[in-house]
Amino acid sequence: MENIEQLENYEMKIYKELADELSEGAKRVSYEEIARRIGCSRSTVRYNVGKLMSARFIGFENGKLYLI
Repeated sequence: MENIEQLENYEMKIYKELADELSEGAKRVSYEEIARRIGCSRSTVRYNVGKLMSARFIGFENGKLYLI
């Protein structure tokens, strides 16, 4: 159960970081920087970005992430 809660927690933290970066007009979002900020690996960020895209919370077009 703890691992599931931690994954959900990572999704929320990653979404918040992405939302902050994108709302500030970032042209590119660094998975490494997000990973450093929330204390996880780059692969965890990448995996959860994929989950957020599948759930249609964020999108990807022309090489850029955007909030839906």
